[in-house]
Amino acid sequence: MRCLYLWVIIALFLMTTCPSAHADEAVATQSFWAGLSTKAKFQEEVVSNLVGGLASGSVGNALFIGGFSWDSERAGEWHGGKVVINFLAVDTGNPEAYVGDIQGVSNLTTVDSLMRLYRLYYRQRWGWVTERLGLLNANDYFDNAGVACDLLNASFGIVPVLSQNLQGMPTYPFSSLGSMVALGGGDTTLQAGVFGADAVHPWQQPFSQGVLMMLELDHSGALDDGRYTVKMGVLRNRQKESMAARLGPNMIGFYGIGEYRWKADSLHWGAFLQGGGAPKPINLVPWYVGGGLQVAGLFSGDRNDALSLGFSRASLRGLPHAETSYELTGVFGVIPGIHLQPDVQVIVHPGGYLPTALVGIMRLEVNFADLSSG
Repeated sequence: MRCLYLWVIIALFLMTTCPSAHADEAVATQSFWAGLSTKAKFQEEVVSNLVGGLASGSVGNALFIGGFSWDSERAGEWHGGKVVINFLAVDTGNPEAYVGDIQGVSNLTTVDSLMRLYRLYYRQRWGWVTERLGLLNANDYFDNAGVACDLLNASFGIVPVLSQNLQGMPTYPFSSLGSMVALGGGDTTLQAGVFGADAVHPWQQPFSQGVLMMLELDHSGALDDGRYTVKMGVLRNRQKESMAARLGPNMIGFYGIGEYRWKADSLHWGAFLQGGGAPKPINLVPWYVGGGLQVAGLFSGDRNDALSLGFSRASLRGLPHAETSYELTGVFGVIPGIHLQPDVQVIVHPGGYLPTALVGIMRLEVNFADLSSG
């Protein structure tokens, strides 16, 4: 935990000093630094299982993520290039030890506390083609519902059909070596990616620990007074039988996301529906469906202040019940760069067999870029 808070102090120092660190240099030497930017975020929360589940109790989670990026075009060099380096540190309290759920009541929870290199990749754009190569989190680009971004239950960030069936998948807090390409732009994009299937140990024999292949088609457009987005994806995980129990089996899965955003008076609304399937008998979660609603500007007129409501239901193979969660959460600004987020969740049949759990979460988020600029 001390290491995590040290990262926070370092980030605050860098965010306040980097913008002016090279202000006095000659113009001829400023071009490189013009492409350099820093970004850092700290989140801390208390998660309390009030009734039901395995047992009543409270734990804390904390996350720091930050790093640098360098944009070649802003630096006055070639067009479309970008290098990204991010580090991550997590101190986890494992609320699932009290709740007993499969989907995860908090998207900050990890199996163990850790500190690691999170992203290290190069991105290049050529017109309607974008390529990325390096240490990547697949969920940054695939299976991502923007309207669901404020909901804390982990199933809204990545469908359990992927995260629970593939233990080695490159998603928070892990990334793996991979490559992806996106074709198109504007309203329609087709993207494909190939990633190492052991994101927990991305540097250990990366070419012999299996491979995850993903393909997604995104389309958006105008509809009545708003805009819709539809995403459809498929994936194939290839893995050795000897590693399947640890990293996930050979499997084929699919997912889909639909979003709609519109404005009514001073309020910004959003709705989403998502689902996925991996019906092969070896998969713990064969089916999933979720959805929700978001309204921003309800209190202060600030679009960063928002209320979100969501539901998710994951079928659990071999267990008597599906696990269903209902969530209500709000994000409220304290000062620029600092937000508080109270959250309430009801988990019906946690783990497929436990009594209904009532969970409360209070989260603090600090965005250092907004804090320093404010």
